[in-house]
Amino acid sequence: MSEQVNYINVLLHGKEYTSHVAKLLGLTEEKLEKINWKITIDDEWGKPTGYTIELSNNSPEDILSTIPRLEYNRVNVYIGDIEAIFHDVEQQFNAITESKTGLKTFVEELNKLKELSLLQSEGDKLKKILNRQIFIGIIGTMEVFLSDTFMNLVFDNPTYYQNFISTHPEFKNRKFELREIFEQQRQLETIVKKIILDTLYHNLPTVSNMYRDTLKIEFPEFRSISKHVFIRHDLVHRNGKTKEGIEVDISDSQIDEVIKDVNEFITSLCAKLNIE
Repeated sequence: MSEQVNYINVLLHGKEYTSHVAKLLGLTEEKLEKINWKITIDDEWGKPTGYTIELSNNSPEDILSTIPRLEYNRVNVYIGDIEAIFHDVEQQFNAITESKTGLKTFVEELNKLKELSLLQSEGDKLKKILNRQIFIGIIGTMEVFLSDTFMNLVFDNPTYYQNFISTHPEFKNRKFELREIFEQQRQLETIVKKIILDTLYHNLPTVSNMYRDTLKIEFPEFRSISKHVFIRHDLVHRNGKTKEGIEVDISDSQIDEVIKDVNEFITSLCAKLNIE
């Protein structure tokens, strides 16, 4: 097996990438876990032209029968379908690291959302929908700040980068033979980027642990923020209703409250990180 194919095999078998392979095969991640598979390369004069996903002969027949384009336990994959996985990670990473967002920019975004809420008065026909979207936008702005700030700090500081790898649960169960050390080293940076990008930054307990373990700071108190995140969940995932079916109305005063709480939360965080 070539060095390139071995690298791709090691990388794609990581937990954070198996969802992509499952999509290529038309399977759920749960079904993919029941199959042993590997990547082989198709090349012409030493140049990759595509990849083949090979499935083990002892794979469950009821799963194999649902895979489109399966022939002799193999699925041919266009070279772009595999490489797009890594290009997408790099594009997202570059977009974040090329424009560093400071506290001033964050506050400006909150102010714009506040101004948007003033376009219509309470009682107007579309006011209810407008305030819902603004509420969602405020929490989203906070999530983006937490994500971008963490990503930039980790990749700007070798100590933070090492802390992340040493403490994040994703790396604790990874095992490899010593002869694989160079392939593992090559894939490490991409895996770190993917884990950070895929983190749900409204899951504040998880994000708090990441900031604490990697950046060695204690997260500001976030109980009030968690309350707003739960409301945002109802707005996004339950079409504006609680689990009990009660409609969630967002008033102008609630917009003011969530802006105030989020602003204080991020300002406190920036003070701990010496971010202006």
